[in-house]
Amino acid sequence: MARALGVAAAGLWLANTLASEGPIMGLAYQPYVGQWSQRPDNPYAPGNYYIPAFNTYSGGIDPKHPEGSLVAASQKLRLTFDTEGRLTDVTAQGALNFNPNALRNAGAKAWSRTYFRSFEGRQPGAAQPVDHQGSVFRQLSYLVSQAGGAPLTLTTYGTGFQAGYWQTLEGLEYAVFPIWTAKEVAFINPGDADSTQTQSIEQILFYFPPTSAYVRPDPALIRVETRGQPGRDLELGAVDQRLFSPSQKGTPGALLNPGFFVGDANAQIALAAAEINAQAGERLLSIKLGVDNLAVAGSLVNDRMRFGILSALAQAQLANARFPNTVTHLIVSNEYARIVSAEVTGQPTPTQQTTEMVRFAKAQMEPEGDFAGVKIKVGVRGNQFVAIAPTTGDPAIRQFTQDVAKLVSVADFLMENRYPSPEAVESARQSGHWKVYFDPMNGELSKQWRALEASIRALPGGGDIDLMIGEIGHPTNGISFNLAGYRKDNIEPKPGTAFAQIAATVDLERARIAPEGIRIFQRDFNDTLATAFVHEALDWSRRTGVQLHLFEAFDEPHKASPNLPLPGLSMKQSLLNQSGSYGAEAYFGLFGYTGVAAFQGDPETGVQPRPGGLMTDTLPPGVRWASQFKGTFYAKLPDLDFAGAAHAFKAVTPP
Repeated sequence: MARALGVAAAGLWLANTLASEGPIMGLAYQPYVGQWSQRPDNPYAPGNYYIPAFNTYSGGIDPKHPEGSLVAASQKLRLTFDTEGRLTDVTAQGALNFNPNALRNAGAKAWSRTYFRSFEGRQPGAAQPVDHQGSVFRQLSYLVSQAGGAPLTLTTYGTGFQAGYWQTLEGLEYAVFPIWTAKEVAFINPGDADSTQTQSIEQILFYFPPTSAYVRPDPALIRVETRGQPGRDLELGAVDQRLFSPSQKGTPGALLNPGFFVGDANAQIALAAAEINAQAGERLLSIKLGVDNLAVAGSLVNDRMRFGILSALAQAQLANARFPNTVTHLIVSNEYARIVSAEVTGQPTPTQQTTEMVRFAKAQMEPEGDFAGVKIKVGVRGNQFVAIAPTTGDPAIRQFTQDVAKLVSVADFLMENRYPSPEAVESARQSGHWKVYFDPMNGELSKQWRALEASIRALPGGGDIDLMIGEIGHPTNGISFNLAGYRKDNIEPKPGTAFAQIAATVDLERARIAPEGIRIFQRDFNDTLATAFVHEALDWSRRTGVQLHLFEAFDEPHKASPNLPLPGLSMKQSLLNQSGSYGAEAYFGLFGYTGVAAFQGDPETGVQPRPGGLMTDTLPPGVRWASQFKGTFYAKLPDLDFAGAAHAFKAVTPP
């Protein structure tokens, strides 16, 4: 009887879980795919290895041909000298134009144009144009090709803005971004009929009003900073490219804040996806745009977070104008809503802060909001929602449950990140399959999800909220947080556990883990178990109707740093950390990219590059490591039929 009741309960759970649209192949996606440099020769941090990231992947940049550039920026300086060659005056002009239609119907090459500056030692060379084979547009195009025409949904983690992209000028705060700019300097000398001019491409900081969805061009705001006295010791300090004033929607001359579109690689995901959809004539990519945890002084309720949310809404508006429903969701924060042991006096809990920012995002889409007509769902990605318990006696859990109830009352969806326990990992290693995790009745995930469903549905308004798995995956290599016995702190691991055995093999003199230690973690984290995990996760999604997002699309090498020790950790802790040189954080991807970073010399010539990371994939036949802009994408799991798996969802999608 107990089993019969269990089966009935499982059937009811399945019926309640199935969405009207049904799940499709989902991936978590971050665009920072390049490999560590081969040598510790980073000119900006001598002695450190270099990893390409951030603006490196932003394409569609061509300052010399602004009509074909998403962002066209210019700066003109005029330096006047007296007869003795002393500087007497400096004036500046600047311009910036964001044109979302500049690359309409353009191909991958146009979307992948950018600039890069190589070094000789500490001496920078001239910025050179590159055609980036690993650009955001090409990453997304590759995923589409691998899916073979089946639709994909991607969940992301940022909009191109990070908390450090921020400065205060004359008492006002600005979002600040480096932008490749056509720079012209005119040298005016008395008696010369013509000025002497220099032209170059430089990365220059531009300043944007952070809380204004709409701005107006105001070139008079540009500020020239000088030191000394004219005609004596005058020197140029800096030119602050403030070119826009706050404005309001509908005001003559007002335009969407260009700062929403000029950030790092994440800023181009929505626009590139929409262009790919438009050129295909169908929605091959749907994007759930994530906003990073832009906390300031322990609070998510601040103008930087508001700027991130406004950026997401602006990107969604333009992307959906290019191809409808390319952006479907806005994810406010990642694993920020959480249980806290005690409430800080005068400070809302993290979950309360998140709820406030969800309200802010939804208010922008109201009829009187700046993004009225942008109809996307707003929600939160976390990893502790499964812990809520309305009848608990634990004060921290009780507070968290109350906070989640208020969050559910305003959000459209919740995402829960789920990974197998160390016990499930060990079981999979011994059996070769993940039944202990995915079994429909008694699997670890199935039981967790039924409990989460029941708890959320019991909350006021919980019956209407969408529930999804934001992340789920298993790495192909490295030390993961769910390795048996894993610890981040300096406490000795439990004797006999896999982590304790690995710790015993650390060679501090050579800053290495011995081969026998590597073999221990590779028993649990390898291609075979990762492939089995993906197959069984997707089968679970198709059977239950729960939308999940495999973590992740591409490997992120920057998450396993060879620059040791890690901040705040000893060398031994760093070597054993999930984000250290042997960390699994870099190896969750289904796909990889062979481009190897290099700041020194000509990136297109020289010795065959090799990644500087301590662990790298064995590349498929015919695939080689290459310079960072000339790499190729490759499938990491040879036994995974990605296209077949993506198409398999169509067979079970309800009408």
